[in-house]
Amino acid sequence: MSNRSFRLLFVLFLILIGLGQGLMRSPYFTVKEVQVLGTNQVNPEEVTALTGVLPGQNIFSLRTQTVVKAVSGHPWVQSIELVRQLPNKVLLHVTERKPLFIVPYRTSFLEIAADGVVLALRPTLTGTGQALPLVTGFSIQDEVRLGQRLPGEKVAVISDCLQGLPAEFLNQVAEIHLDQNHEITLYMLKGVQILLGEPVKLKQKLALLTGTWSELGAHGQMPASIDLRTGKEAVVRLK
Repeated sequence: MSNRSFRLLFVLFLILIGLGQGLMRSPYFTVKEVQVLGTNQVNPEEVTALTGVLPGQNIFSLRTQTVVKAVSGHPWVQSIELVRQLPNKVLLHVTERKPLFIVPYRTSFLEIAADGVVLALRPTLTGTGQALPLVTGFSIQDEVRLGQRLPGEKVAVISDCLQGLPAEFLNQVAEIHLDQNHEITLYMLKGVQILLGEPVKLKQKLALLTGTWSELGAHGQMPASIDLRTGKEAVVRLK
């Protein structure tokens, strides 16, 4: 590289630094509005307080990584995206976790998300909360906190099973039971027992289950039990 080319690059570098500093100092890019989108369980004011994204800041001083880290411990916030609308508006797009099932906890119950995060504590099964499948066969006795991720193979098995069900079917599941051998049994709101067995070929079993359930419904039949433990066929016992 010639001395002349080096000098030109150096001058260009200084110009870019100057432009950057000018943008950081210009009142034209001072944040005037912060809008939080996508919240249902979380108060928007709580999001802005946690992130520290407030009017009066320079819009280019905001860092997505800082915002993500600030809300990482909140139980309901699964992810957050910072969007700058120049010159002076900031959008915070929040994706909330959703409760998937309930686990007994001492004398109460915990609402758990699909990724195993503890969302809320319920004093009773009934109340104003969403109707969710109750997990039986194990309970949580150790001290837990909201936002904590529950470890363990059982939590993963429960989550995989329930997430594999269509929404309209999931809404009818009252209980999911895991025995000592990790075999899964579902109990529907109408009292139907569904035997899934060990958590192997789970996708195949769930697809077989939904197909069988739809076929029974089309013929106006209500089963007493559906046995899918082989993963190859559904053995139906009618009421």
